[in-house]
Amino acid sequence: MVVSIPNMQQYTIITEDGLQLSALYGCPIDGAIGTVLLSAATGIKKEYYLPFSYYLIQQGYNVLLYDYRGIGGSADPDLRHSKARLHEWGVYDMNAALNFLVKEKGLTEITWLGHSMGAQLVGFIHEPHHLKKVIALNAALGYYGYFPMKKRMKIWFLWYVVAPILTTMYGYAPMKKIGWGENLPTGILMEWRSWCTNKYYFRILLRKRLQTDSFENFKVPINVVYCADDYIANDFTATAFMQFYPAAPKLIQKLMTREFTQEEVGHTGIFRKKFSHCLWDILLNIIEAPVPSHV
Repeated sequence: MVVSIPNMQQYTIITEDGLQLSALYGCPIDGAIGTVLLSAATGIKKEYYLPFSYYLIQQGYNVLLYDYRGIGGSADPDLRHSKARLHEWGVYDMNAALNFLVKEKGLTEITWLGHSMGAQLVGFIHEPHHLKKVIALNAALGYYGYFPMKKRMKIWFLWYVVAPILTTMYGYAPMKKIGWGENLPTGILMEWRSWCTNKYYFRILLRKRLQTDSFENFKVPINVVYCADDYIANDFTATAFMQFYPAAPKLIQKLMTREFTQEEVGHTGIFRKKFSHCLWDILLNIIEAPVPSHV
C-alpha cells in the first residue's frame, strides 16, 4: 500500500536480512534533473529532513528519505527487544535504500547526501557505481578526544556515565530525555559509544568485516562539507575521517556559516526551515557542482 504525503509517498523497503525500513520518496511533477538519496545522522528520523526534501523536489530532484533500523518508522514498537547494531545501518540499510532507487525506480547517477553517520558508513555500499558522488555533510572522525576542550567533559560524561546508567535503567537509550535526538536501542548506542571513545573510531569494525583499515576500494568522489560552528565535524575531524576513504577523489569545504547567519547552525541545524533563505541554496550549489577529481 502506498500512502500519499504532500510531494512524497511512503514506502516499505526490505533489507537483505529481512527487516522493513520506513521510507519516503518524492519526485517533481515535470520530470527530474537528478536524484538525491538523503541518509540521516545518528538519532535523527527521516521527517526532520522533509522541509529540505520538499525544497529539492521543487528544484527538480527525486528524493529518497528512510529510517535506519531502530529509528523512527523502522524501530521496533518496544526498543528493549531490538537487537540492532549501528554497523548494520551501513551493511544492510544503506544498501537497501540504494537498491530501492536502482531496482524499483530504475535510477542511477545518484547523489548520496550523507549527514554525519549517513556519510561515514557509505563505504559499505555494494554497488557504488550507481552513485554519481557523495556529499559528506558534517561527517567526522567522532572520537570525543578530538573535540574542543570545553566540550570533552560533557561528551565524556555522556559516554562513561549517562549511557551505561540509562541503558541499564530502561533497557534502551532514552536519548530524548537528554536532548540527543531519537531514542535508540541499547546495541546501537553502545556500538556508537565504542567508536566515539576510540581514537581510531571504527577501524576495529573494518578490520573485522573487511580485513582492512579503510574502505580502500571505494572510489566514488566525495565532497566533504562541514559547518564552521560544528564542534563535532571540526577542522581536524572532518579531514581526518577521510583516511577511511583513501582511494576516493575528494574535496573538503568549510562552510563559514557566520557569513550567512548569526544564528548557530552546528551539527544538525542546516536542515532547519529557518535556514532555507540563507543556506539551502548553498547546499543546492554543492549538489550541482562538478564532482571532485583529485584523490
